[in-house]
Amino acid sequence: MDSDIMHIGGRIRRLRRELKKTLLEVATEASLSVGFLSQVERNLTGISISSLVNVAKALQTPLSALIDQPRQDAPNSHQNSRESYSIRPARQRYERLSTTFPGNQLNAVKVSMMEGYCSEWVAHAGDEFVFVLSGQVRYTVGKRDYLLGPGDSLHFNAHTRHRVANAGDEPAELVAVGTLPLFGDGQPAFPSLPGEQKPARAPGARQSKPRVAAQAVPTSGSRRAKRGANAPDAPMRDATPAAAAAIRRVATRRGEKKNTR
Repeated sequence: MDSDIMHIGGRIRRLRRELKKTLLEVATEASLSVGFLSQVERNLTGISISSLVNVAKALQTPLSALIDQPRQDAPNSHQNSRESYSIRPARQRYERLSTTFPGNQLNAVKVSMMEGYCSEWVAHAGDEFVFVLSGQVRYTVGKRDYLLGPGDSLHFNAHTRHRVANAGDEPAELVAVGTLPLFGDGQPAFPSLPGEQKPARAPGARQSKPRVAAQAVPTSGSRRAKRGANAPDAPMRDATPAAAAAIRRVATRRGEKKNTR
């Protein structure tokens, strides 16, 4: 599952250019800095799975278009039988713990991080729960730090910017559970974006407003005014026969009164 690690950046760049989006647009929508996303595209740094989900959303593409992940079809899994994968070479590895079924809300992974590891700042929808299995980790949520050891846990609103770091001098392991969709089961690996996706509108571009037909208002120089104020409204073909007859009678009476003056 590590064979495509060095291709993630190129895939992000290709999809972004096909959508005619700038680095700034994608970075903003994914809650990342422009500099960080630029380094990811050039394969100069890795990216966490949470941030990769945000990038895929900004690119209007399934996560499976950016990375291959192991499937977990059975509701149960067993230690030493799960396939691990990485999107940050030699720094952090994942083991998928949860399956996928219609309507499921939770996604769980076992995370192994090497000493010295520190993730980028990330924010995403939903909430997140972590349980430390071994080692020492430090979660920073907003402006507050949480130092966690084996048996410790943390539950927080993932909309708040957060990051995690290995705070010890040995590898650390934890279980992360959240509502962010971490897996792209059942989605095509490389969708054909041109012709299927609408290009993103450039910043500041105006949307065309609905065109409203305005009713013409007679002016003093119009043909209606020249015929005289007492002339019947035309056309009468839209009126019912009874209404048209009434209009003619009124016009006739007005003409008779005018002639007697």
